[in-house]
Amino acid sequence: MTTQTVIDLSRVPAPNAIEPLDFETLLAAFKSRFLAWWEVERERDPTLPAYDVADLETDPAIIVGQAWSYLRLLDRQRVNDAVKAVFAPLAKGADLDVIAVRQNVIRLETAPGVMETDAQLLNRYLLSFGRASAGSADRLLFDAYTAWPAMLDARVNGWAVHGRRGEIDLVIAGPGGVTPPEKMALVRSAVTSASAKPEAIGVFVLAAEIRSYAVQQALSVPVGPDAELVRLEAVARVQAAADTRRLIGATVQRDQIAGAAFGPSILSSAHTAPPADIVCSAYQIPICSGIDTTVEVIS
Repeated sequence: MTTQTVIDLSRVPAPNAIEPLDFETLLAAFKSRFLAWWEVERERDPTLPAYDVADLETDPAIIVGQAWSYLRLLDRQRVNDAVKAVFAPLAKGADLDVIAVRQNVIRLETAPGVMETDAQLLNRYLLSFGRASAGSADRLLFDAYTAWPAMLDARVNGWAVHGRRGEIDLVIAGPGGVTPPEKMALVRSAVTSASAKPEAIGVFVLAAEIRSYAVQQALSVPVGPDAELVRLEAVARVQAAADTRRLIGATVQRDQIAGAAFGPSILSSAHTAPPADIVCSAYQIPICSGIDTTVEVIS
C-alpha cells in the first residue's frame, strides 16, 4: 500500500522556546524583587519604613507592579508569537505563506474571493518535500491538492493494493465524500501531465466510494442539567469523532463512536448504530450521514 504519511500535528510538542505565560507568576516575581530591593534601600536609609502592605491591591507599588507585569506578559507573548511564526505547524496567515514559499508553494484561490485555509496550505507544503520525485506518492498528492485544495482526502494505491504493475490508482474524495466530475477532471489533468509522472507509469484517478453510516444513540441524564444542551454537546462530540475517520481506507470503530457520546451529566448511553465497525477498502471513505441522539431524564 502506498499512501500519504499522515502526521497528527496536534501531537507535535511546542518548542521549548515558547514560554508558558502566567500573569500571577510575573506579579509574584515583581513583588519578590521589589521587597528585596526595598530591604537593601532600608539598610542604606534606616528611616525608611518596613514594607508590609504587599497584599493590598490598592497600594501604589502593587498597582505599578500589576501594570509592569502585564507589560512583561505582552512582551513574552510577542516572543512566543515570533517563535511560532517560524515553525510551519504553528504558523498562521502570512507567516505560513512565507514559510511555504521556500518550497515554491503559494496560497491558492479555492473559489472567487476565497483563499486556501492555513490547514490546506500546510498540507500541501508538507507534501511538497516529495514533489521532486515524479510518480512518487507525495508528488501525486501534492499535484492533486494543488489542483483541488478543498479536497477532503486522497490516497495513492499501487501494486501492493490492486496487483497491477506499472499502474497507480489515485483515489480522491471531496467535501462530504462527494467528487464532482469537473473537480475529477482538474485532478486528472494535474497528475497525468508530462512533468508529474514517468512515461512508463499509468495513473488513474478514481472517486472514492462513499460508505455511508448513521449513528443512533439513547442517552440517560439526571434531573437538573438542561437535557437538550447535554444532547447537543454529545452530538458535537460524536460528530467530531466521526470527522476524524473521514479518510479513504479508514475504519470507523463502533466503540470510538459510542464512547464519544459520554461526557458531563451523562449517566449511560445505549448505542444501536452502527452495530459494528465500518471497515473501508482502499477505495472507500466512511461518511457519517446523520446522528440520531435521544435523551431520557432519570429521576
